[in-house]
Amino acid sequence: MTLGVGNTEIGTAKSGMQIVRQTGNLQFAGTEDLGGGLKAGFQFQTTLGTVAVTDRTTSVAANRTLLGDRAANLTVAGGFGTVLVGRANTAIRSQMGTADVSNLPVVTGLSASSSASTASTDGVYELTSTGDNNARVIYGDTFANQISYVSPSISGFTVAVGTVPVTTVATNVGDDAVGKDTMSYSVAYANGPLNLSVNLTDNAGGSAPYKITTVVANYDLGVAKVGFVNQSISLATGVNPGNGMAVTVAVPMGNGNIGAGMGRRSASASTSTSFGDDVKQTFVGYKYNLSKRTTLSAVWNKVDRTGTATDIKETHVLIGHSF
Repeated sequence: MTLGVGNTEIGTAKSGMQIVRQTGNLQFAGTEDLGGGLKAGFQFQTTLGTVAVTDRTTSVAANRTLLGDRAANLTVAGGFGTVLVGRANTAIRSQMGTADVSNLPVVTGLSASSSASTASTDGVYELTSTGDNNARVIYGDTFANQISYVSPSISGFTVAVGTVPVTTVATNVGDDAVGKDTMSYSVAYANGPLNLSVNLTDNAGGSAPYKITTVVANYDLGVAKVGFVNQSISLATGVNPGNGMAVTVAVPMGNGNIGAGMGRRSASASTSTSFGDDVKQTFVGYKYNLSKRTTLSAVWNKVDRTGTATDIKETHVLIGHSF
């Protein structure tokens, strides 16, 4: 959990001193040795904070009853790789761990969906409500019920494939014959200081099908670590809702690190805002390790949206603890 104090500005509205939090998680996870090189695992993770299951615009109160909203899955692993069934990060969301090396608790992150509201819920000056609710540079499909497979590493290479079955709206069970299942394909390479992965997500179901190609990489230079992400989206209509790109960096200093990031999404005004505004984002901060599990961070973050009055500025001091 990460909590702190700070100031948030959304357009012309200012919060003054506020309690802020980056989303925390409560997780139960474990594995069991089945013998013969096989292991069974489970993960059950619930949000502690202000993030909805789908679009991150639901209030805190609504989320308190959503047990397992971030993860609820079972895995079987062995020499053949790992098979997962249930709710978990999509490949795009998982990739952001490789792309963002800043190691900072940025409340409105590069792939976070954040609204332009000035509403206050549960004593926290939040980015909630309807309307244009996407400040993100990178569209990050977050959590989904899925069936996925990750291969074992061969000379640093792994491949992964997953599917998110379309379910009926009325019962949330069974297959919907009028839709197509979403498919995800990834190739990753990790060896020494280099990490690289490419993902294609083909969301063929729903009323607005799309395909997303996301490329991420990071490289450890020793004196600094640099991360990169580039994302392109193609709608079934042939319209491109904008390309996203971001660079992050972490520089070790003392008992912590200086982190920074800069990103830009170039979005057409004629496309759906589901994938993000025409937005620029810049953040910088310092994270100090008080212990192995406790950190203190100071972060400044700015999100500029072209043509709107709902830019975001955040100045936060946060303390985080992993129990």
